[in-house]
Amino acid sequence: MADAKGLIEYIEKGPSPFHCVVETVRRLEAAGFTEWEPTNALPELSPGAGGYLRRGGTVIAWRVGTDSPAEAGFRLLGAHTDSPNLRLKPNADLTTEGYAQWAIEPYGGVLLATWTDRDLGLSGRVIVRDGMKRVPRLIRIDKPLARVANLAIHLNRNVNDKGLILNKQNHMPPIVGQVDTDGSHSLREFLSEHLDCLFEDIIGWDLGLHDTQAPALGGLNNEFVFSPRLDNQASCYMALSALLALDETTRHTSVVTLYDHEEVGSGSDTGAESTLTRNVLDMLVDAHPVRVSGGITRALANSFLVSADMAHGVHPNYVDKSEKNHKPHMNAGPVIKTNVNMRYATDAETSARFRMACADEGIPVQEFVNRSDLACGSTIGAISAAALAVRTVDVGNAMLSMHSIREQCGAHDVEMMTRAMTRILKEG
Repeated sequence: MADAKGLIEYIEKGPSPFHCVVETVRRLEAAGFTEWEPTNALPELSPGAGGYLRRGGTVIAWRVGTDSPAEAGFRLLGAHTDSPNLRLKPNADLTTEGYAQWAIEPYGGVLLATWTDRDLGLSGRVIVRDGMKRVPRLIRIDKPLARVANLAIHLNRNVNDKGLILNKQNHMPPIVGQVDTDGSHSLREFLSEHLDCLFEDIIGWDLGLHDTQAPALGGLNNEFVFSPRLDNQASCYMALSALLALDETTRHTSVVTLYDHEEVGSGSDTGAESTLTRNVLDMLVDAHPVRVSGGITRALANSFLVSADMAHGVHPNYVDKSEKNHKPHMNAGPVIKTNVNMRYATDAETSARFRMACADEGIPVQEFVNRSDLACGSTIGAISAAALAVRTVDVGNAMLSMHSIREQCGAHDVEMMTRAMTRILKEG
């Protein structure tokens, strides 16, 4: 159960992708990893050395292998730091009937109804002017600041029979206070007080709302984790744990890529569709002390990527939504995700590779395929496979309530997936 408790501690530190990266970096540096800036010269890499690059809500970390990547290839684990939530617009201040509200825009595929009647805090990144410099400052306020108030059933009599219909523009702006008698309220003023800076020095922000309720173990025997952002900070935690578990030098250079913006398509300078990972892999080939002809092309041909994103578990109240022969259960082991239309990158060879690694560790494996009459989701796997031309398998842990403000997964699955990932990095 220690792995599940570790997951809870990790997620509690990451109300935004930026905070998730800070916590990841803290753990990396505690293990001796050092930061590399792409504008600097190539680092001197020796076998076993650990390093990382961070940009915004994305972090890429590596442990150098004994052999040149051109010869041994890379072993890569991929996940994403972002989760669906409510993000603040640039001109966020609203006043309606004497109430102060914030204008929001849903980020990703938010399960909107779950964000109503919750105690919501504020977190993210604020850009502050310091002379001629633009300085990013992280902010996290766990005090219940905001609330998206539901409409009373007396005014919506059919809600339990016909469902709750929410208009993103009209119904989702949270109430954050009552306007003073002079009619003034300002998010910028509020931020300047908490950041101890001048009002006019705040020049931009990437801010969102988050659930103030802490993650927890749940169930009669603590067999579940109840938490925000399991999709997909749970996979980030397991991938990071696997990298940090490498206590011996391996042939392969191991790389963990934790991306931002997966929930909105990965099309950014820090998303899986960017060249950021390719740039880092190029550096690792060029800077490795063992030089072998072939460079990055040969390295990628010898590489293997495990793309980890949480998987749909069978729901006991909605069994008909699962494909008959592919119904993953929580606490029953890692899930291999397959889609013949390549929404997932898994194929027979890559799934066999992952399955064999699990067998070597005595770990059970489950299969997920979407019902043929339902649209299949996607993740970074197919995007990364295409961008890097590297063999890839998509996997995850079974969960319920995906994209809700609070989600549920199996506490025992955390340890099993971590061991499977560690096996891939060591011998995969």
